[in-house]
Amino acid sequence: MIAPQALPAHAPRERIRAAGATKRRTARARRRNTVAFGRTLAIVALAAVPVLVYVMLTARLTATSYALAQANQTKAALLEESQRLDDRIARLASPERLAAVAAQLHMHDPHLYAVVAVPDARLPAPPRGIAFFGIAGIWPTR
Repeated sequence: MIAPQALPAHAPRERIRAAGATKRRTARARRRNTVAFGRTLAIVALAAVPVLVYVMLTARLTATSYALAQANQTKAALLEESQRLDDRIARLASPERLAAVAAQLHMHDPHLYAVVAVPDARLPAPPRGIAFFGIAGIWPTR
């Protein structure tokens, strides 16, 4: 076994300085690692943001394309239904069909046509004054 050597009188002070230096080195290393991690994170974020923006825009474009295709499909279906209904209206309002329905109801053309002169119906002048007072009978409306 080796006997412990006696420390000089200035040893405790060096030990205190060494302990302080160790703490400073540890703190500096921690800061250096934190700064390095922050820089790495910033670089990754700067690289990821454009990619994420591109993906977001592409997704929005795809969703808009699907919505447009759905709207076109709905429009085509509505146009087709409108054409079918127009054909049905034309078929129901055809003179031949109306003549057949009239014959079933025992209807016929009149033997005597009457021509009636309609009197000229002019609209009365719009009332003047405040409408609320006219209703209450306070203010004359004409």
